[in-house]
Amino acid sequence: MRPGIHPRIVGDLVKVVCAATLILVASLAAACGAGGPKDGRPLVVTSIPPLYSFATNVGGDSLRVENLLPPGASPHQTSFTPAQAKLVAEADLLIINGAGLELWVDDLIKSTGRTDLRVVEASKGLDFLRPDEPIPVPGGGGSGGEPPTNVDPHVWLDVSNAKKMVGTVTDAIAAIDPKNAADHRARAADYVKRLESLDAEIKRQTADLPRKDFVSFHSAFQYYARAYGLRQVAVLEEFPGKEPSPAYLAGLVDLVKKLGVTAVFSEPQFSPRPAEALARETGAKVYQVDPEGRELRPSMYEDLMRADTRTFVTALGGTPGG
Repeated sequence: MRPGIHPRIVGDLVKVVCAATLILVASLAAACGAGGPKDGRPLVVTSIPPLYSFATNVGGDSLRVENLLPPGASPHQTSFTPAQAKLVAEADLLIINGAGLELWVDDLIKSTGRTDLRVVEASKGLDFLRPDEPIPVPGGGGSGGEPPTNVDPHVWLDVSNAKKMVGTVTDAIAAIDPKNAADHRARAADYVKRLESLDAEIKRQTADLPRKDFVSFHSAFQYYARAYGLRQVAVLEEFPGKEPSPAYLAGLVDLVKKLGVTAVFSEPQFSPRPAEALARETGAKVYQVDPEGRELRPSMYEDLMRADTRTFVTALGGTPGG
């Protein structure tokens, strides 16, 4: 395992900072109470854009869907505005990814005074990968177990996982809006068919690439790599915000040269400096891929996966669309 601060320790620090910040908004949010949206539709709040995309495709116009974090923000964000806390205070359903992505969620809910908020973890029941060991770890849910800790939470970057997540989201939405449950399930079925086509499309695009190896900014794309026959050989940052030490970067330089890796990926949510430093020392090229998305629209997830695939195909020597 690579040296550095263990993600669980980082998570504890995140929770401490989050709790201190949330005290400032707690009184305002609690005053809002539970009451749902003013337009009469159930309010579904999602944590990240891919989940927003899933919820809007399933819910249609019968739900009001809002995303908690602003587009382009990292889910590792630890401070919230009163308006964001108010959304949670009013929500009928909060959909999070789980698997340790939203370390702040319990403190945020507690700050609103809500004890009756329905929360669903869209990743529940999936198999997870460890950040340092690409070995499947059974997820909780199917047998009533709890999800494991210290796993890579970026499960949606494998479209086959996304299809299962849509099923979990659909069940949760049908439970809060039973009168429209049949419509929700019909829309979900149509959406899953689109995702099946998307999965097949990505597999065709990545099937015969001249190169397979890449270095990622952090351990975000190993689900994508596993699903589509690629290999994440190393990461620049063990945890977002923890820049590599000179010794660690020197080791990466040696590894990249040894393996002949030509593609280093940065992410728009974080500084590109570590990727640029590695590229200067090795002759590799920096490409930007986005694990989360920066726009809120129903087609966002499909658009995101296609855009990232075009970048991967180009970076690894293929021809996008070929």
